[in-house]
Amino acid sequence: MTNAHMERLKADATGNTALSAVLAEAVDGFSSTEDAVRFLASRGFEVTSADLADAAADDLPPAAQEDAEPDGYGTLMRFLRRH
Repeated sequence: MTNAHMERLKADATGNTALSAVLAEAVDGFSSTEDAVRFLASRGFEVTSADLADAAADDLPPAAQEDAEPDGYGTLMRFLRRH
C-alpha cells in the first residue's frame, strides 16, 4: 500500500474517529468497489478500485480480524474481500 491517500485513509478511518463511524455505516450500502471509490472521493481520498483491492489483500486475514475492534477501515476491508 504505497498510495499516500490509502495510508491516510487507514490512519483516519481506524479506531474511534468520525470518518471511521461514517465509513462503517456507509459500507452497508455499498454494492461494489466503485461505490467505495465514490464515497471516498467525496471525502477527498483519491483511490482506485485497484488501490482498495491491494489494501484488502495486504490487510490482516479475516480470521485475525474477528477479534479486532470494528472500525470503518476494517469494515471496508472485509467488504472488499467479499467483492
